[in-house]
Amino acid sequence: MTQLKIGDRVRIRGLVHADCFGLTGQILEIRQTALFGPGIQRCKVDFNGKVRRLLTLHLAPAAPKGKGATAAA
Repeated sequence: MTQLKIGDRVRIRGLVHADCFGLTGQILEIRQTALFGPGIQRCKVDFNGKVRRLLTLHLAPAAPKGKGATAAA
């Protein structure tokens, strides 16, 4: 898994927060959590004004702006 850092653009993996599904957000803050293992962190992510706290395992890096997924022929 790639390391996420403050300022990275991310997407939600799965249906953790259905109101933010499909949106791209930006990481505002990253903290360690005592409830989970050492590789899992809690992130504060801004999805166009909707700020949510998510675990890193629920986040996936988003493609850079202007570089969408290409369709397979």
